[in-house]
Amino acid sequence: MSKAPDFRKREDKLSPYLKSIMADYLFDEFSESYIRENKMDFLKSVPVPFKASDILDTKDGNLAYSKLADNIAMVIGTDTHFKYLGPYMQFLAMFFNEKLISVYTTKGADELIKHGYRKATAYYRAALLLDSTDMMAMFGYACALREWYLSLEGEDDVEELIEILKAESTEYFEWAVIEHPEFAPSYYYLGFAYLNAALYTKAQFIWTRFLELSKNKESAEYKEIEERLSQLDDPVRIEQGINKLTTGDLEAGLKILEPYVDSRYSNWWPLHYYLACTYRELEQVPEAIEGFKRVLALAPSNLDANQALAEIYEEQGEEELSKKYYKKCEIITKNLADDASDAQGDTEPSHIN
Repeated sequence: MSKAPDFRKREDKLSPYLKSIMADYLFDEFSESYIRENKMDFLKSVPVPFKASDILDTKDGNLAYSKLADNIAMVIGTDTHFKYLGPYMQFLAMFFNEKLISVYTTKGADELIKHGYRKATAYYRAALLLDSTDMMAMFGYACALREWYLSLEGEDDVEELIEILKAESTEYFEWAVIEHPEFAPSYYYLGFAYLNAALYTKAQFIWTRFLELSKNKESAEYKEIEERLSQLDDPVRIEQGINKLTTGDLEAGLKILEPYVDSRYSNWWPLHYYLACTYRELEQVPEAIEGFKRVLALAPSNLDANQALAEIYEEQGEEELSKKYYKKCEIITKNLADDASDAQGDTEPSHIN
């Protein structure tokens, strides 16, 4: 039994970022006589998409069904909650079989090769609307989103889109692994998603499984993951130490993490933050102050570290230092609020009506 969610019922956060696809499409209705003759009552008063470049059937002046199926893919792939999704799905079921999924995924792959990330995404989404668990639809969708967000890195004002793409990509690599556990490529990319999210234990597990499933032990991908796994021992150990701290096993967590403070991981601010929080809880004030200052040396706008130092100095009666860090907290909070306000003020693309 499938565990993956029905793609038609999922929240669609990407639709606003895909709407530019629709600039090439117009909508019109089939005549009542044509609908009656072809027994398509479900399309009565339903506008169908077409492009000016479409080749029309010269005999009856109607859009060729293969063209219409392609246009529908773009529409429902752009907005998975499109008003006429139901009738469109009935049309596809009436005139096409399950091979249409493969057609859509192939077109998605073709667009991906050409760096047409939006169209590739739309084709894969259309395929998932037809079958939420199709292997190539799930895997291709996750890959398209991954390549899309990688292409955006370094651009301005795309942070929200990148976060949506990353989350959706990771989710669908995960669903691909669950639904198709013998398909090695999903493990390869999912490992990178976990690594980039600093989920080192998960990355280690997933990549180990990738090596087990890989048939070609001499491939570049196999050798790459072997090398990466050899570099994960310390990050996994650090993650285990943090987990110990967050679950209350402070002594065990400190024992694991303290040796890394002056190691090659000394520039990783979360290590110092979790240690500082633990020292504070243990009332080891000098160690806590030093730890939070290390955090700020690496991440000056870290609100939590500034807040902690302000509170510690206030408790110690160091009024001037306390005011200094409270003031920094105010500035950081204001900057965050301004950024959020600017983001809300941007004109959001609208869904297709």
